[in-house]
Amino acid sequence: MNKSLQNLACPALLLFTLTVFSCQSGTEEGTIASTHPELADQLAKDSVSMPITDNQNPDLYQRYQITMEEYARSGEFDVGDMYRGRLAPLDESSHADTRTYRTALREGLEEGVNFAGRYTVVTVGCGTNCQQHYVVDRETGKVLDKLQSSIGAKFTPNSRLFIVNPPDSTVRYGECRDCTPEAYVFENKQFRKLPAAK
Repeated sequence: MNKSLQNLACPALLLFTLTVFSCQSGTEEGTIASTHPELADQLAKDSVSMPITDNQNPDLYQRYQITMEEYARSGEFDVGDMYRGRLAPLDESSHADTRTYRTALREGLEEGVNFAGRYTVVTVGCGTNCQQHYVVDRETGKVLDKLQSSIGAKFTPNSRLFIVNPPDSTVRYGECRDCTPEAYVFENKQFRKLPAAK
C-alpha cells in the first residue's frame, strides 16, 4: 500500500471504531451530556416548548371541531348532480372585485368544479392572515358571492357546506377573534351562515 493511502487508512479506521462504539453504547457516557456538559446545561435552561397545543384551548377547539363534523356528516348539504357541461370563462362584469383580481380568478378557474357540484371557489390573498374566497358559477362564468377568512377554508366538490377558518388546535381562539370557525351553506347563489357552536 502506498504511504499516502496508509496515512488516510489510520484516521478512517479510528473514526469507524469510535462510531461503532458510540452507537452501541446505551449509557449516559455516550450522550451529548457527558461530552458537552456546558451544552447540556444550556439545553436544560432553555427548554423548547411547542408554540401552541389544543391543551391551551381544549374546550373551544373541541366545540368547534364537533360542530363542524356534525354539519359535514349530516348529509344535509350533499350535492347529487355534478355539472359536466362546458366551463364558461370569467364574466368580468359580474362582480365589483372581478377586474381587480381577474388574473388570479382566471388562473383559479383552471381547477374546474371544486364546490357544490357546479361552482369553482377561487381563493385570493388579501394581506397577512386574510383570504377572500370567490364563488364562480361554471355554467355562466359569473362571480356570485365571496367570503373572507383568516386561516383558510374547507369545502368539497360534492357539498354546499363551506367552512371558514376550519378548527385548528394550534389557534389561540381567545386571542384571535377573526379565527373563529364558521359554517355556511351555499343556496340561492349566495352564502347563508349556519348557527355557531354552543
